[in-house]
Amino acid sequence: MLIKNSLAGCDQICTEPLTAVPFGSPCGCVFPMKVRLLLDVAPYAVFPVMRELESEVAAGTYLEESQVKIMGAGADSQNQGKTVVDINLVPLGEKFDNTTAILTYDRFWKKKVPLNITLFGNYEVIYISYPGNNLDSLVNLCGFTYITLMVVTYLLRLYRDSFFITISKLHGEWSKWKYQGSPHHS
Repeated sequence: MLIKNSLAGCDQICTEPLTAVPFGSPCGCVFPMKVRLLLDVAPYAVFPVMRELESEVAAGTYLEESQVKIMGAGADSQNQGKTVVDINLVPLGEKFDNTTAILTYDRFWKKKVPLNITLFGNYEVIYISYPGNNLDSLVNLCGFTYITLMVVTYLLRLYRDSFFITISKLHGEWSKWKYQGSPHHS
């Protein structure tokens, strides 16, 4: 995808994975932090309030509104009543510093980015990706890197029902073994 930086008053053309710098920054292309959210409302309810979504994401991440760009939105493939939204968070300079990248990442994963629940419902974070800093080595939660969390979140969402059925079956088998097959059972 080509992105022309006409808002910043220059003729810079950026190609994926790069994006144009926000208005007011020196002309150029940068790596954005890519965020994919799943909103609990249908696309027809989200499209009229995209500007409000950008404003709320900016406020919740302590970024300027010009740094938040909604790149796309559409119905979730598994539930047409939910909306998948792709957002680019764009640094003002060459890249986000480590602290800003980690804090922004953390705010999304811990759902500290408040969105108007009436307009957008609850949200899930599908993924956060940022090649500008090595979040993989910077962010470590209980031994899991953000990529591990992203994969686990995706798999749980994809296989939610079968995962819980498997866990229930395993728990049932464990209980049966524990109380009937354990050598310590009297």
